[in-house]
Amino acid sequence: MSARADRHAPSGWQDTAADSQMVVAMPPSSTGSQLTPAGDPLLAAKFSVPVIPGTFVRRKRLLDRLTEGTAGPLTLITGPAGAGKTVLAASWAARAAAAHPVVWLTLADDDSAPGVFWTYVLEAFRHHPVTLSAVVGSPARADSVDHSLLVRFASALARLPEPVVLVLDGLDRVPDREVASGLDFVLRHAGAQLRLVLISRVDPLLPLHRHRAEGSICEIRGADLAFTRHETATLLRRHGLVPSAETADTLTRRTEGWAAGLRLCALAMQQTDDPAGFARSFALSQSAVADYLLAEVVDAQPAATQDLLVRTSILDRVHPRLANLLTGREDAEGILAALTHANAFVEPIGNTPWCRFHPLFVEVLQTYLRSHQPGLEPKLHRLAAHWFSETGLIVEAAEHAAAAGDWEHAASLVLDHVALCGPLNGPDTHRMERLFAGMPADIPEASPWLRQLLAHRPEPVDGHPPEPVNGVPHPDGGPAHPAPVERLSDRECDVLRQAAQMMSTEEIASELYVSVNTVKTHLRSIYRKLSVSRRRDAVRRAKEFHLL
Repeated sequence: MSARADRHAPSGWQDTAADSQMVVAMPPSSTGSQLTPAGDPLLAAKFSVPVIPGTFVRRKRLLDRLTEGTAGPLTLITGPAGAGKTVLAASWAARAAAAHPVVWLTLADDDSAPGVFWTYVLEAFRHHPVTLSAVVGSPARADSVDHSLLVRFASALARLPEPVVLVLDGLDRVPDREVASGLDFVLRHAGAQLRLVLISRVDPLLPLHRHRAEGSICEIRGADLAFTRHETATLLRRHGLVPSAETADTLTRRTEGWAAGLRLCALAMQQTDDPAGFARSFALSQSAVADYLLAEVVDAQPAATQDLLVRTSILDRVHPRLANLLTGREDAEGILAALTHANAFVEPIGNTPWCRFHPLFVEVLQTYLRSHQPGLEPKLHRLAAHWFSETGLIVEAAEHAAAAGDWEHAASLVLDHVALCGPLNGPDTHRMERLFAGMPADIPEASPWLRQLLAHRPEPVDGHPPEPVNGVPHPDGGPAHPAPVERLSDRECDVLRQAAQMMSTEEIASELYVSVNTVKTHLRSIYRKLSVSRRRDAVRRAKEFHLL
């Protein structure tokens, strides 16, 4: 290998690259004098493999997956900001984990024009350097690229004596469909000589479904990048700390293994006299973690998205309809889907409309809510309590009512539910016991009945049956609910059937071609006839009477 080729090779490459026919002596790179089709000089720093920090934790499980992945045509590394995507790939390349030479390109927002993108890709091969046919050429325009150039490029790659790995870091910054189409074409026609590694916060626009069906893709996702407790302990030791198993477990659980969060916590722990105490209760509002998330995630979003994130941060899980209620908008479903797709610390919950935020993200958003919109949080909790109650999710409704300071409503919700449906079970019982342990003693509903109703069916007091709660007999006490005095009309039955499908008032109105006020009138009539006060109870009672 020539002196120049050796200088361009990543550290640890020299021994294995010396025998490669692709790495040849070349005149000094002309990158500094080259221009993009837009007329800007090429930036040589984009071709350098990023420097690995001294505190880096070498995770063999992931390095091995990268090595195995580059035995095939396509490897995809995706995850949220700070997940450790770039550091993983850079450490793999710099430590000669690759079986073949690596061409590295770090992309930026201004590389999205097809002509600029392909100019940088071709120059990356020359920079590292890899011999390509001189007839490949370069793009002539910034806004497009001649298809024949891609044909020549793919043909030149296919004639290389051995494979080369092309790493494109930050592909999410280049969302152009023409670029993605060109990448797919080159990958399909370069044969086995091109091994493509894509690093992105979002899935690229390539036909990933086809690669999955063919088994020609290796995917490393955010969940794979998450640190284990053992890896967290190693990271803390690299920062000069001596963590206990409990400290490592606490930080891993609280950050969910998020790499950037762990590193920022480790730096903060270096400055405290009680690292273990910090791990249990560090103040996010004053930490670099908050600064990172606000700058990298929140500030990058449009104003409507920021408002949705802040307002829904009061929730453990977010439903689009509830998000619309809290924001006064009607586009929450699209916003949440976009955040999920962008790996913006929002993830779906199974195959449901619900999603959840990363716990650290929630803490940052809640701190922002309290400092920038004081007094709004209780109002949001009251809205959420009403929505959960209407939806029949009584445990969540009670929790939000209590968070709003409305303990009377919270206790009433639970007492009514137990009276109508029987005692709570399993985790719900424990959640309510924890919740009401903090209820003030002067709340009227804070009677001895409450704790009994949470865990057991009520038992007689002084030999007498339990008294009705809010006018509704207890399940083990007074008489059963009588059948409706008045028969439900056909239209009321129609409304009730739609309500049983968890449809909103607006959706029922649209389905039945009536006004929202008409639906509300029918619902009030249904509640009166069935002696209930909530939609879920009306549905349950109607099933008991075989009306549904």
